[in-house]
Amino acid sequence: MDPLKEMYSREWVMNLGNHLNVVDPNIKPLEFQKQVFSSPWKEMELKERINRLAEVVVQNWQGPISEIYPNILTLIDSLRNQGVSDFNFPYIFLNDIVTKSGLSDFQISMKAFEKITVFSSSEFAIRFFYKEHFDKTLKQMFLWSKHKDPMVRRLASEGSRPMLPWGIGIPEIKKNPEIHLPILESLWDDRNEIVRRSVANHLNDISKLNPDLVLKFCNHKFGKTPELDKTLKHSLRTLLKKGNAQALGFFSYNTKWKPQKFKFSLSKKEVEVGNALEFKIVLSQNSKDRTKLRLEYKIGFRLSNGNHGFKVFQLGERMLLPSETIEITKKHSFAPITTRVYYPGTHTVSILLNGNEYDMRKFELKRG
Repeated sequence: MDPLKEMYSREWVMNLGNHLNVVDPNIKPLEFQKQVFSSPWKEMELKERINRLAEVVVQNWQGPISEIYPNILTLIDSLRNQGVSDFNFPYIFLNDIVTKSGLSDFQISMKAFEKITVFSSSEFAIRFFYKEHFDKTLKQMFLWSKHKDPMVRRLASEGSRPMLPWGIGIPEIKKNPEIHLPILESLWDDRNEIVRRSVANHLNDISKLNPDLVLKFCNHKFGKTPELDKTLKHSLRTLLKKGNAQALGFFSYNTKWKPQKFKFSLSKKEVEVGNALEFKIVLSQNSKDRTKLRLEYKIGFRLSNGNHGFKVFQLGERMLLPSETIEITKKHSFAPITTRVYYPGTHTVSILLNGNEYDMRKFELKRG
């Protein structure tokens, strides 16, 4: 699979140049393509390529955002007329045009984002305005949380996340994550799932900074609809993985439960990078109770300094009936991935039952 940055192919950029030429005949598609692909394009990563596209457009459309804004709208109309769908990631560079040319004109920039975010989300770009115009941007986000378009409402939640992946950090938000709670109160039960999903991600961010805020927010909200309960559960996913008793209690997980019998075994105690660790769990319920069971496992990955970093993975959830015995076999892959470096040495795998670590085994990871 090609890296995501390769979505900006020569054909894609030429097509964009053709649309820009419709908006502004002074932009010649071949020259535009040449500007975009000038060195060091091949060495650029995705964010750098997004920035390059915005830079080239701004070079061709020199002037304040008030003059560029109408061109952006005409370009979006041209793309839509050719069948380009909304919420389209490759066109996210349009937002960078606003940050490069509009930081000094807050009102026009906000009008631009309100339109662009429907076509390609403005969640990363809006954060530059938090940096320059915090109070005004905060007020704008509250206004957008009431907007008729769900993509604009989503921006109010997504763009204000304390720990938005890829987004620049906003210290004021991290220090005071409660500042956006009124927006989340307004949107957590939004009729649109993509908005609710953003709220859940925002609340999950807050749970890493101030768990009590999120627990208080979620308390007494359960039971309205299965869809909304799903949103709340997604909001609490980090606290659930950490075994937070109150979060588990929201979903009727008995954190004091223990199986009548339990067996945990590894198929082997040495695993080569590129292969998988296989383990098996057998557990049984007593003859009297029905128990809602949340099963997870936690890998203790050896780090470069010899310490361990831990990550929890799902094994499933189910209702365990009286006298029932269940058997689960799981393979955890140690195939190389871009988001993790594997270091040889002693690793651990633990079984979690309703948030509690019940048993642990050690194994050795070897270089393949």
